Amino acid sequence: MKFIFVICIALSSLIGVSYPEFTVHINQNPFPQDIFIHSTVGQTQHMAILDSSLNLKWNIVSTRGKGWDFKVNNNDKLTYFRKPSNDWSPSGGGLFYVMDSNMNEVDTLACANNFKADYHDIQATNEGGYILQAYAKQEIDIPQTEVIDSANVLIIQEFDQQHNLIMEWKNFEHMDIQDYVEELNLNSTYRNWMHGNSIEIDSDGNIILSNRAMSELIKFNRESGQILWRLGGPMNDFTFINDPLNGPNRQHDARRLENGNLMIFDNGDQRLSPYTRITEYELDEENLIATLVWEYSHPDGYVSLNQGCAQRLENGNTLICWGGVSGRGQIITEINENNDRVLEIEYPAGCYSYKVRKKDWSFSIDLIRADLNMDQNIDILDIIGNINFILSGNDPSPFHLYKIDLDFNGNIDVNDIVVLLSQII
Repeated sequence: MKFIFVICIALSSLIGVSYPEFTVHINQNPFPQDIFIHSTVGQTQHMAILDSSLNLKWNIVSTRGKGWDFKVNNNDKLTYFRKPSNDWSPSGGGLFYVMDSNMNEVDTLACANNFKADYHDIQATNEGGYILQAYAKQEIDIPQTEVIDSANVLIIQEFDQQHNLIMEWKNFEHMDIQDYVEELNLNSTYRNWMHGNSIEIDSDGNIILSNRAMSELIKFNRESGQILWRLGGPMNDFTFINDPLNGPNRQHDARRLENGNLMIFDNGDQRLSPYTRITEYELDEENLIATLVWEYSHPDGYVSLNQGCAQRLENGNTLICWGGVSGRGQIITEINENNDRVLEIEYPAGCYSYKVRKKDWSFSIDLIRADLNMDQNIDILDIIGNINFILSGNDPSPFHLYKIDLDFNGNIDVNDIVVLLSQII
C-alpha cells in the first residue's frame, strides 16, 4: 500500500491542468444561465460548461479535434464537431455528434454525396432533422486568368430524422462568380469565394447564410433554392439607413431575433479603419431597406480578426465572444440593454473559443468524476470498471472521458487508474 501511495504522489505532479484559468474582470448580476464553451489551447480541445457563478460544472478534454461549435441545439441536445485531421482547409471535414443528457452520443451526422461536413455551424430543424454545410471544388472560367480554374463553393444539405437527404443547395447553381471577381484573391490556392460561417433557419422557414469571404448575408428559398436577397457585399440588395458603414464586413453569426430584427457579429477586420461591432438591423424585406437600430463595440476597441459570436438572451442582455483579438486570449462579455457590461471574463493568451452560448440545460446523471457506475461512491468497483474499459479498446465517449479521464489528457489509460487510486486511498 505504501508503494502505491508513493506512485500516486509522484504521478500527481504530472496531472494536466483540467481547464484553462480565466480572469473575471466584471461580474455584476449577469443573466443566470450556464455558459457552454469550446476552447482550444494548442492541440488540446476543451468542451466545458460553466455555471451561473462561473464555476466549472462540466469539462472534457480531447486532442482529437472534438468540440467545435459546442452548443445546445434547437432540439435540446448537445451538438459538436469532430475533425479527425489537422486539415483546416475548405477541403477538410469531419462529423457532427449529438449528445443527450446522459452523456451518450446518440447520433453521428455526416454530409452526403461524398461531401465532408464543415465545422462552422449545424442547425437542428423542427422536424427532427439537421442542416449542415460543406465545401467542394468547382471548375470555373475566370476571364482574368484566361484559363479554366477552380474555386471553393458552398453546399448546404438538409437531412430528415432518418438521415435522408431532403434538400441540397449549391451556391454556384444560383450565383455567378463573375459578380465577385473584383473581390477574389486570384493568387489564392483556395479561391475563397464562399466562406460560410453561420446557418439560420429564418422565421418564414427559409435559410439565411453568412458568407464571410464576401461580407454578405444570403437568404434563399428552402424549397426552390432561389436567392431572395443579399445583404452587404458586392451584390448587396439593400439600402442601409442609419449605418454609415453600409453593412457588415467579414462577419459571423447572423441570427434572427424574436423581435424580428437581424443581429450580426460584424468583425470589420478588413475595413480601412478596422472596427468590430455587434449590429441589429430592422429589415424591410419587401422594399429591401435595412435600418440599423442598435450597435455595440467594446470600450477598449477590440478588433476581432477571426471567429466571434453574439447571442441575445431572454432578459434582453447580449452575450458576446470577441473571437481572435490580437495578443489576447478569448474575451467574453455580457452587456445589458443599456450597453453596460455586467460580465467580462478573459482567458490566457493562446486560448481561443469559436462560439459561446448561454442556456438552461442540465445532464440527467450525476456529475461525480470517477464514479463510473454512478452509485454515488468512488471505490474498487470504479477501478474495475476503469480497467475493463481500457481492456475493451473502445474509443472513449464523452461519458467515459468525463468520468475516468482523471489526468485530463484526452485519453483513458493506466495513469487514470493511478489517479483514481490516489482518491480512494
